[in-house]
Amino acid sequence: MIKKFFIFISILMLSGCSFDSILALSKINKVQKVRTTRYTQEYRAYFARDDLQYITRRDKFLFYYNKRNQDLAILLHPQGEYIAYSITHTPKKILQVDASPKKRYRYVNYLLKKSGYKRVNPNSVGYQASISRRILKGHKTFYLRAINYQKLLYKYKNAIRTYNASKVANIHHKPPRYLINSYFNRYLKKAKTTKQKQQIKQIGYKLGILKRKLSKDTNVQTHTQKTNNNKTNIKTTQKVATSKTTNNITTTTSNKLFNKYIGCNSYQKLHKFLQTKEAQETLNFTQFSRLSYRESQLQEEELLQNGSIEELIEQYKKTNNPRYKKRAMELMKQHKSQDRG
Repeated sequence: MIKKFFIFISILMLSGCSFDSILALSKINKVQKVRTTRYTQEYRAYFARDDLQYITRRDKFLFYYNKRNQDLAILLHPQGEYIAYSITHTPKKILQVDASPKKRYRYVNYLLKKSGYKRVNPNSVGYQASISRRILKGHKTFYLRAINYQKLLYKYKNAIRTYNASKVANIHHKPPRYLINSYFNRYLKKAKTTKQKQQIKQIGYKLGILKRKLSKDTNVQTHTQKTNNNKTNIKTTQKVATSKTTNNITTTTSNKLFNKYIGCNSYQKLHKFLQTKEAQETLNFTQFSRLSYRESQLQEEELLQNGSIEELIEQYKKTNNPRYKKRAMELMKQHKSQDRG
């Protein structure tokens, strides 16, 4: 068997197929589990695009779901047959039927229903699925990417249904909003007591469905509340005031530094400044990113003016920037003209 396998590969190699294309063929028409976390599973597959025919007037692929096995499947119609691949329980073919005038989509749909599979939208059963056109080592394919969010959705739905935000307090992942939005809004309307409203709002903030309303004066609530210990209130207000003043000082210093270096024309000067602790601690994200972009522009200009042919070619290989290629060609022409002279 091993000898036959090596002979088969050597024949393919001699016929012009590379080793990469042989590996690509082994990936086509197979579903693979790519990544597994505590609450999600990610699957991918490449299906040959040339042979696929329409199952219905609009669809080249349909999704089915078995509630008992919790299995999502995809139905395809290659030339002369119907094949249903399991996505959740990989690698497995649920159904393979030869196509004929008597055995069309209605018959295949009947067989799938008989085995417990119903036609669904993946979103309705807790999956995020997308299909796009891809070329895999010269082979035209449809690329399937599916993510199973069922465990994560169960946790969030349980917290929403019981109005208990503490059940998802330690969960750092969150599902896509469109998978849970309607369920959340249903229980948001049902909330009657203040406790239920507070709990479901906390869950909504975590999911990103609701947005927090920031009050203008954070100290208004602390002053209006009746407290027995006046000393503690004074301390808290002092801390808030000091934190505000420090924030104002940091923002003014960061703005000064940004305005100073944004108009800098020296690459080395700007590069040295961005490496310092002062720049990394005082500048905010947008300011630092804008200065680093300015640094890359200055580096490009310096290379184009003072760079050697070897440096320009090396930079062109890294970035594929046509300006480096053009400048390298100009320098090569100059060297040739000097040698002739």
